Amino acid sequence: MSKKPPNRFKLFIYKLANGYSILPMQLTCNITNPCNRRCKFCPNHAPGIIEDDYQRWWKAQPDFMDYKKFDGFLKRMGFFRWFIRQMSFTGRGETLLHPDIVKFVELADKYKIRCHITTNGDRLTKELEYELSKFKYLHFVRVSLFDPERAKYWLQRKKDSPIRIEIQNVTNQHIEGIEDGFISINNPGTEQHCTMPKNFVEEQHCTAPFSFNTLNTNGSLVTCITFYEVGNVFEQPFWKIWNGKKMRWIRKQGLKMEIPENLALCRDCGTFYRYDKYKKKNKYINN
Repeated sequence: MSKKPPNRFKLFIYKLANGYSILPMQLTCNITNPCNRRCKFCPNHAPGIIEDDYQRWWKAQPDFMDYKKFDGFLKRMGFFRWFIRQMSFTGRGETLLHPDIVKFVELADKYKIRCHITTNGDRLTKELEYELSKFKYLHFVRVSLFDPERAKYWLQRKKDSPIRIEIQNVTNQHIEGIEDGFISINNPGTEQHCTMPKNFVEEQHCTAPFSFNTLNTNGSLVTCITFYEVGNVFEQPFWKIWNGKKMRWIRKQGLKMEIPENLALCRDCGTFYRYDKYKKKNKYINN
């Protein structure tokens, strides 16, 4: 398997930047924590999961993000809203459980921010599809397929829907016509369900913290897949957090792939997912 060489010029620029960034960003918004499912591979809700620092951290947050606080945050961002390349509405639970999900999408549409929703599909009714079809900047709805017997159903829904539906296959089986999904592991209680061997990442550098941020239900901002809080956007100006001391530190650690293991499992990160590598190493496809 060939390894994609790092872009040395980009790495040089990132290192020279001393942790500062003016890059367009992906803003992932975890707007819900509860879920109507208990999938065995889920690092948040699986039965028999091992409670660790990560579990205790996110469980201390509100179940749902306050829409009015989110609205105020985007309003205060002002000029910096133009740096949001794409906004993802998702969660540690089921996104469509949020009673204000349509309002969140409507707000992104108001500010002309391209967005998408990730859901297990259980609450994606045809009536909701119609409501969502009104928004120009809703790029797609991603449905995580957990049951292979539902594949035909969702492929048909994809054809008939007034919105763009993308299907991500996390059944651990290869299904023709559906993108194979990557299941990562950040809790020992679900390690046996990871679709890749542990520590599969071979790269020595990561630039994700420069352009990837996650907003949690309590307003705390973390970068890449860490749960290292760099600030709270409901309480502080975004620009002070985005290139603040904590954010610059985590970016510099990411460049060296030295983010502490108690904050993130960089060697199991989906940022480095490539289909050629996945197809070769995936223990479910190849067995």
